[in-house]
Amino acid sequence: MQVTAGVDRRIYLTAAVLSLLLSAWAVWAQFVPNPDAALYLRSAEQFADGQWTAGIGTFRWPFYSLLIAATMTVTGLKALVAAEIVNACLALIATVAFVALVAKLSNGDRLTALCAAFIILLQPHLAGDRPSVIRDNGYLAFFVVTLYLVARDQLAPSVRTRFAIAASILVSGLFRIEGFALAALVPFYYLVRQPGVWRRPSLLIGIVIACLALVPAALLWTSGDLTFWLQGHFESAAIGRQWIAFSNTIATRLHQLKDDFLYPYGGGNEWGAYIGLVIGIVVVNIVRSLTIPLAILTVFAFVPKPVMPRPASRFVLWFALAQLPMLFVLAFVMLFLDKRYAVGMVLVIDIALAFLMAEAIRQWRSDRLAKIFTPLAAAALIGVFIFAVPKPSKLEYLKEAGQWIGETLPRPATIATNDARIAYFSGRPYDQIRIWTYSQKNPPTDAELATFDYFAFDVASPGDLPLKLVDLSTKELVRSFPGRDGHTVLIYRQVRPAATSG
Repeated sequence: MQVTAGVDRRIYLTAAVLSLLLSAWAVWAQFVPNPDAALYLRSAEQFADGQWTAGIGTFRWPFYSLLIAATMTVTGLKALVAAEIVNACLALIATVAFVALVAKLSNGDRLTALCAAFIILLQPHLAGDRPSVIRDNGYLAFFVVTLYLVARDQLAPSVRTRFAIAASILVSGLFRIEGFALAALVPFYYLVRQPGVWRRPSLLIGIVIACLALVPAALLWTSGDLTFWLQGHFESAAIGRQWIAFSNTIATRLHQLKDDFLYPYGGGNEWGAYIGLVIGIVVVNIVRSLTIPLAILTVFAFVPKPVMPRPASRFVLWFALAQLPMLFVLAFVMLFLDKRYAVGMVLVIDIALAFLMAEAIRQWRSDRLAKIFTPLAAAALIGVFIFAVPKPSKLEYLKEAGQWIGETLPRPATIATNDARIAYFSGRPYDQIRIWTYSQKNPPTDAELATFDYFAFDVASPGDLPLKLVDLSTKELVRSFPGRDGHTVLIYRQVRPAATSG
């Protein structure tokens, strides 16, 4: 990647070094990964062992795991260490690309680029996700790279740059389906920049239709059909079946919401209430992703006096607001979205924050309001960062429990656990240790319960065990591993009646 001419390269170098140091701290503090890391790590191990079908079967979006597996193969490291190296590299890419992007939009302004480095290093979501083994790290890194390449192409149009844009969009989408939304946003950005485009309603209607084309992609992504397609079992009717399945799922969800939440307020208007919930969830997640202090600060970048050049403002507003269709589609399909889905939008909005801080610093000497605003803005950023940066997790008890299971319990035994990290650290294959997925509303049958030899559950108290397990009179506590905040991993053995001789 070329850096912007006129911006001190020491800014990039310092930001890169600090990014690596933050990643090192995050890995030290959170050496036990997030729960869903087990899927990516197990899939990577299978790829590294040449088990391609099994790796895709473990997790159906394999690019992230393939990167981890490639790092394992090249370095000889274990999956978790390889994943942290991949994460550190992705965080480094996101950091340098964000600074370069802001430098491009500010025409090489050194102060604005410096503020961008300050903001991206203190970005709470990126800081909090540095130790997490999740695909978001790659999606966001190449999302920012794509935006940088688009900004560069505006200043110096080049066929090579546009090929690089296409490649970056592809890589971003291979991490998460949201990355492919850029395939719509980027071309349309070039179109809406053309003079008189807003007087051509047919073009605008085409943009809306293209955005709605994300719906089948979202359905395919959330379905299990993709796994079978990648394994060579292609069926052209899969999308149609998935539409029917999702329609039935949403109808069931509406019925539940009507009884549990909407009644009496949404009686007779369940679809309207459902859409209202979707809109509310998207808006709340956007604000939560920004965090309230930073959301308030960002408003001042646009009103009462814009602090960005008009082309930069259009760039930010397009790539932030044009993500709304994607967020609404995903919320409509899955309803309860996590705030991390809006982080891509937030990274674009953070560009405005960099311009705002640079302008406040420039006005420091001559403007009394700036003298108050600038330290408050810096303190808000630092405060949010301190709250979000990973703290020592004290989760070693999960690792110890998993390792004890792997080393102590007999190999033919089948084990149920409620934490995928215990399963990962045990080193047991999936057919021997399984994640307990049953809720209290859908407990396992007695026949299913009888198939497990051991149960390893991380709970705050024995009363937090699933009801079926609490009521199981034939269980015997064989080991416990006390952890943080009163949590303990309790390991039970199912005592089976001795066989009687005839």
